[in-house]
Amino acid sequence: MKVLELGCGNSQLSEELYKDGITEITCIDLSAVAVEKMQKRLALKGYNEIKVLEADMLDLPFSNECFDVVIEKGTMDVLFVDSGDPWNPRPETVNKVMAMLEDAHRVLKPDGIFISISFGQPHFRRPLFDSPKFTWSVEWNTFGDAFHYFFYVLKKGRRSLDGKVSSERVQPPSISLLHEELESEDYIFRTNIDEMNS
Repeated sequence: MKVLELGCGNSQLSEELYKDGITEITCIDLSAVAVEKMQKRLALKGYNEIKVLEADMLDLPFSNECFDVVIEKGTMDVLFVDSGDPWNPRPETVNKVMAMLEDAHRVLKPDGIFISISFGQPHFRRPLFDSPKFTWSVEWNTFGDAFHYFFYVLKKGRRSLDGKVSSERVQPPSISLLHEELESEDYIFRTNIDEMNS
């Protein structure tokens, strides 16, 4: 399985994936400083197979259909910082988000999965995810009590054939998480994507 992490920053997600046996991992970040720190940290731990590159998620330097999974954790949220009204974001914000999603869709294999972990509620994210440009289905799960993260799973090639929006909410997980658990990223590894409705 080939995995691409967008906007890795100082996340330990790639390390945890590596420990779980996924070795073909590429991490990108726009910050040269973040990339250098991540490269050094991974090298010290002996995770030399994980690639860390300086790259722009709005213009990915990869060929079409080359990753099984593309994942972002809070990276897309950064694009919404100056978006204005969340119900009607500024056109430049929408253009950036769509550029990110289009490139994620492009580099995914025909049956690939895009995972987005976000503060953005479904009523704000679905209009973007459900663009007719994309062939993926959209499902999501919610984590946390008062402080929510939304775990979106977009499966390429699974959109309904009649062109109707295929978004649905899956059943909430049986686990309840504290903010500290959300920050540790452990909840990502307790989510079974195959159990989410397809």
